Amino acid sequence: MEILNNILGLDAEKLEAYQMAVRAVIVFFTSLLLLRIAGIRTLGKQTAFDTLTLLMLGAIMGRAVVANQSFFGSILAALVLVLLHRLLAWITFYSKKGGGIIKGESLVLMKDGKRNLKNLSKEHITEEDILEAVRRDANLSSLDKIKEVYLERSGDISIIKE
Repeated sequence: MEILNNILGLDAEKLEAYQMAVRAVIVFFTSLLLLRIAGIRTLGKQTAFDTLTLLMLGAIMGRAVVANQSFFGSILAALVLVLLHRLLAWITFYSKKGGGIIKGESLVLMKDGKRNLKNLSKEHITEEDILEAVRRDANLSSLDKIKEVYLERSGDISIIKE
């Protein structure tokens, strides 16, 4: 146990470079394992829910490498965070209402040529933002042939052509 304490700097007041390097290797592989537990969607198209999980996981694991705090406590905190993410993802999968609360709802920005000014204003989406999405995703230069426009839970703007 003494060797493990020395290699990881578990009782050290100040971490040495080699201790941080060893911690980095352990944290790297632990993070890979945690991301496998969290699921591939965590790294895919992200909602605020997924982004928040990744940011917090990065912060916790970064501190596990360089900060003089409980190494195994940091690993445990990261595991709890990933398991919480899985639980909430499970809830959102089986409950539409839960999904709406945790991840939010998509918003109609435009329908049948009429702009939803309330939703546009609420989300600070300009007509130029919509036109950019139309050019990028629908390969059109105007809104003439657009049936509906949505702001998705991920923050992306979706276009439905006529």
